[in-house]
Amino acid sequence: MRKTLVELAEYLKLIIVPETDEAYAVNPIVSNISNEENIRHGISAFRIFLLRFYDEIITKGNEYDAYKKVAHEYENRTTLSGYYPFLNNLKILLMKIGFYGKLENNHQYLRCDNKIFNEKITTAKNIECLQFLSECGICIEGIDLQDKKQNLANIKTVNISYPDDSAMLVGLKAMIVAEKEFGTLTNQDVFLRCDYRILKNADVDITLIVKDTIHSLPIDIQAFVLQLHHQYLDKGLKVIVEIKGYWVYIKYMYKRKDLWGINASLNNGFHINVKAKNMQKYIDTIETFPPFLKEVINKGYGCGRKNKEIGHCDGGCRGMIIPLDNTAVSMYDDIERWFDKELEYM
Repeated sequence: MRKTLVELAEYLKLIIVPETDEAYAVNPIVSNISNEENIRHGISAFRIFLLRFYDEIITKGNEYDAYKKVAHEYENRTTLSGYYPFLNNLKILLMKIGFYGKLENNHQYLRCDNKIFNEKITTAKNIECLQFLSECGICIEGIDLQDKKQNLANIKTVNISYPDDSAMLVGLKAMIVAEKEFGTLTNQDVFLRCDYRILKNADVDITLIVKDTIHSLPIDIQAFVLQLHHQYLDKGLKVIVEIKGYWVYIKYMYKRKDLWGINASLNNGFHINVKAKNMQKYIDTIETFPPFLKEVINKGYGCGRKNKEIGHCDGGCRGMIIPLDNTAVSMYDDIERWFDKELEYM
């Protein structure tokens, strides 16, 4: 079943990077926007704005949830342009405002021109997006938000302000630089996740990324994940983080082969995926596992379409799935024994 725009906003609130009190050094690439203290404050204000923005979508999203395509039920990645065009239009507008807008009057407002409008959508849809942003607390001067037939090319100046905290405008500009300059094929969606870590003028500790990813989960589940994380760091596994299409994938590898990973995605929630391949070599150990874990292992993984017994997509290419819930916590010792046995044969 398709996840709605409201459900997407709820999910984005879960994966937005948590607030920090750290006075981190900021990459000099954004030094032309403001000083370090103002940029840190601005990013914090932008994060607070994003939460308000998502709350507004949660409240009113059903009114705007038109879509062109429906994602496959097992798809981890989420493409805004096809699946959630309204949010995609909002993102483009916000990024254009931040990119083209010039901070004026001691950072109190952004002076923009008609470059902020999205030429790929109609005037009515541009105005609809501006109206929505105004409901999120952004003040827009220089354009009639009731006229959906006006010629946007004739508009010379639009002033954008955020009275609740004008520092948000500094953070908006900084996070656009972060997305444009540091976003990669394996680190996407920086802007709407407010991933300020990418602007730190230092390497980011992998354990911090894990903590940030699971911060919305119950404390006991966070402790379970962190214990597994540290266990397999100590056992020599390499950790790779990939963020694609609002899918956060932290994979643990041995000899360049995936063993297990932590996942967060809109369609599949928070879960562990396992790509063990040597189960036939330790069947006796598997027989001692709880029924749920044996069921996961017996199902195996791989393309369901290519499996004659299944004959259709069953999400098997993702690996063997263990939802991050209390059942997983109760099986910690067995999961560790499974991973350790698999390691013996890798």
